[in-house]
Amino acid sequence: MSYNAKNYTEQGGEKTHIGGKLIIEEGGSVEGLPSAKNVPESKADTVGKLKDDLNSLITGLKEAGYVEKDSFAIGSNLIPSPTEEALAANHAKVVSVECDGSAIVVTVPVDELEAFPSSVPEQGTHKWIGLEVKTGVDPVAGVVFDGYALTAEDAAEAASVGCADGSFVLYIKAESVKEEPRTFVLTKAGYAAKEVTIVVADPE
Repeated sequence: MSYNAKNYTEQGGEKTHIGGKLIIEEGGSVEGLPSAKNVPESKADTVGKLKDDLNSLITGLKEAGYVEKDSFAIGSNLIPSPTEEALAANHAKVVSVECDGSAIVVTVPVDELEAFPSSVPEQGTHKWIGLEVKTGVDPVAGVVFDGYALTAEDAAEAASVGCADGSFVLYIKAESVKEEPRTFVLTKAGYAAKEVTIVVADPE
C-alpha cells in the first residue's frame, strides 16, 4: 500500500513541503520567521501625521516579508519640453522610444546627432538625449536611483521640462550607450528593486 503525503520532508531533512495544513497546537511556536521592527504607538494629532504613521507601519511589514512589496511601474519617453536647442535638435532625430518595463530602447541614427557640452562641465561633451523615466511612485522623492536618493529638486526639474508626476529626468550619452547598454537600479523602502537597461540602436 502506498500513498502521496501532502506534507513531507525531503531525504536529508533540508526541505519540508507543506501541501496540506500546518497546525500549531496550543503552547507550540515557530522560530526563525522574519519579524518587523518594533513600532512605537502613534502620537499623531492630525490626519496627515496619522497617515504617515500608518504608511510607515505598512512599509515595515513589507520590508519584513509579511506583506508583498509594491512594484515600480516603469515607463519612458523623451522629455516633452527640452530647453536646450541642441537637445531639441537631437530629439527631433529620434525615431522611437519603447519601454517594456525592464528595458528602454531608443532608436535613433546616432551618427546624425549633435555633440554638445553638458550644463555640468565635468560630464563633458556628448551626443545627449534626455529621457523621462516614469516610476509610478508619486512623489518621486525618496526613490533611490543607483544609490542616489531622488529629491524634491529632481521632481521639480522633471516638471520644468513637462514630465509627469512620479518621473525623473535622465540624460544619456547616445554614442556611449550605443556601444554599451546602460543598466540602472531603482529601490525604495516597501518596493521590490527594479533593474532597467537602456539600449540605443540605429534604425534598420
